[in-house]
Amino acid sequence: MSEYIMPLNGTFQNTLVGGLSGIDYDTKNNQYYLISDDPSQFSPARIYTAEIDIKESKIDTVRLTGVTFILQKDGTQYPKYQYGKNSKADGESVRYNPIKQTFVWSNEGERLYRKTDTTIVQPALTFISTTGKYVDTIPLPAGFHITKQHYGVRKNAFFEGLAYADNFKTLYASLEEPLYQDGEQSHFEFDRALTRIVKFDVDKKQNTAQYAYRLDALPIKPTAESDWNLNGISEILTINNHTLLVMERAWAKGRDDHSFVKLYLVDLDGAENVINNPSFIANPPKPLNKKLLFDFDSLNMHIDNIEGITFGPKLPNGNNTLIFCVDNNFGKAQVQQFFLFEVIR
Repeated sequence: MSEYIMPLNGTFQNTLVGGLSGIDYDTKNNQYYLISDDPSQFSPARIYTAEIDIKESKIDTVRLTGVTFILQKDGTQYPKYQYGKNSKADGESVRYNPIKQTFVWSNEGERLYRKTDTTIVQPALTFISTTGKYVDTIPLPAGFHITKQHYGVRKNAFFEGLAYADNFKTLYASLEEPLYQDGEQSHFEFDRALTRIVKFDVDKKQNTAQYAYRLDALPIKPTAESDWNLNGISEILTINNHTLLVMERAWAKGRDDHSFVKLYLVDLDGAENVINNPSFIANPPKPLNKKLLFDFDSLNMHIDNIEGITFGPKLPNGNNTLIFCVDNNFGKAQVQQFFLFEVIR
């Protein structure tokens, strides 16, 4: 394992670098794509291009090389997010399709109800060109919209993870937390929260399957109430057409305020397709079997808010690499970490 720490809240081409919520690797060009979840608050919604130099199986340098601004359907940049304005870019994951030379990115939207104003921005899965131009979007499945009732997507809990499969014909997307109609969120001593992993046919832009995924309980008891006391899926990555790495990331207002990150393996082959199950409360499903591969707590070091994962280049010995990135939330007390792991079979 290798850790690399990037200077916190630096600048690149007149943008503030931070909020790095997703990472993907372009094998052909040996470059990486990093999406920022900045809702155009500091700089316009964007995807960075980067190079990561690996020497002696360690990250030597992470170097940003370009920035692409994500454009709306009308060709304009996303405006700065404001309460009461129903427009918001909140990029949580990005994947590159080298065949079509396009990105797909997940926008978490907004669900905010206040006495003074209401903001509803529907979440979205959107395809854009490598220059940021809007190409197309995938219609959301039934029950996956933000509503004024406790039904649909929770605030800050949409498609946090994306992964291509089947030679880019299939796209998997993972909901960070349960839909309202699927039951309670994960909390301390409650390990029965059920979220969903969703399968899409990319060409037809159709949802073809859904799977129930059971989240771990929050690992420690929070010392204070907070909207951020949660455990959810922060990213997924395909190993093959039906096997996924699933990264759970938990945080609780507690003793040391670090993130609890675990990497699981799930096989969708033969799993129950719950696409026609509108409510896990009314119809409890059979969740996916998951196998723990790695617990970041075993490193005995500070682990920050890891949100991105990708396979990187092969090492000289032929083994694959996994690269993780942290979303620093543009905070002053967080650490902009990158991790490199060698995959040994």
